[in-house]
Amino acid sequence: MRDTYGTEPVRDEMFSILETYIPWKGRTEQVQIWDGDGRIVAEDLRAGYSLPNRPTSAFDGIAVRFSDFTSGIPETSAWKGGTDYVFSNTGVAIPDAFDTVIAIEDVVMEAGGALHLLSCPQTWGEYVTPVGSQIKKGEILAHKGEMLHPALLGVLAGAGYRSVPVYVRPRVLFLPTGDELVPFGGGVPTGSNTESNSVMLWAMIRRFGGQPSVSRILEDDPDVIKDALLCGIRQADLVIIGAGSSKGSKDFTMDVLDSIGTVIVRELGVAPGKHCSLTMVEGVPVMGIPGPPGGAQLISEYYIKAAIELLVTGKIRPVPWVSAVLDGDIPSRPIDFMQGMELSVHKGIFHGVPWPVSGRTRAECRNDLKAICYCPKGRKFTKGETVKVELPLAEIPVRWQQV
Repeated sequence: MRDTYGTEPVRDEMFSILETYIPWKGRTEQVQIWDGDGRIVAEDLRAGYSLPNRPTSAFDGIAVRFSDFTSGIPETSAWKGGTDYVFSNTGVAIPDAFDTVIAIEDVVMEAGGALHLLSCPQTWGEYVTPVGSQIKKGEILAHKGEMLHPALLGVLAGAGYRSVPVYVRPRVLFLPTGDELVPFGGGVPTGSNTESNSVMLWAMIRRFGGQPSVSRILEDDPDVIKDALLCGIRQADLVIIGAGSSKGSKDFTMDVLDSIGTVIVRELGVAPGKHCSLTMVEGVPVMGIPGPPGGAQLISEYYIKAAIELLVTGKIRPVPWVSAVLDGDIPSRPIDFMQGMELSVHKGIFHGVPWPVSGRTRAECRNDLKAICYCPKGRKFTKGETVKVELPLAEIPVRWQQV
């Protein structure tokens, strides 16, 4: 069936379309806390008890009664352990008879057992950790829609959680296509190319919260592509098909999708990655991505990531961004353009150097901090101008809420 969306959407319009058509699954499961890193919490998690559950010592030292120090340091040479003071260790509960701690560095014990103090506590409860100062009974430790990370998992373990309720990772299938492709890891015959997008997509899908699977390389044959798509929608929540959506003599993907589903978006009004599509086939979203690795990477970092987020939580996570001073010009273009940037910091200010559009190898284009300047159609930017630079793979502490 032909397109239901008659134009070529730009980036934000594509996000809106994904929000309209990608179904929130809302499936949940319990996972062991050891396996919780990177998962999305499915409900608010509250503390069932307080920690510490008794006042504890904040330092190694001795626990004393503050009332003995109202007039300064008292005569302590005859003090007896267990009666006038007790030794206290960091994190250990203090007996009820005592309320204040003096650090061991300010305590002198003579050979005969006499005690001398080098400092006087200034307030009642000094160096004592109160009940509930680490975890307070009833407080929310992790909010619904929050991504679990190592420190948060430690908090939950401290509160007694052995397992946590999380959203199920959606099943995402990638179908690479192309007669010219050969599997990676072997030789490359003359005129062929290595299929590498599957490894990149596998890793991205896992990072974005999905369960990845990859098919064999599909031949440029409409029947083969059709069979793989119809099989894929029965085993996955999202199907991604690579390449075959341009206008070459062996580009059959869009024709096949027309015959089996409703094409929502045929291609985008933004580059790189213009040949990104969305089709609904029996209620399952099928997304087409470009074959060239650079376009496939960019599309995945924005739209595949957004689609997986919608399947998991029903909401797209906002893309982090910073303001940066341009250290080079960005020319105007006849199409919205996502300009790659080399981002650095000088004297506390971000600076961005625009990447050249061509003339660089994949290795030269690789950047540990992926940075994109979104340039609307016809808009040019000049050196010295401050621009918004997006960091699509940066991690920020955002709570996702299903809407």
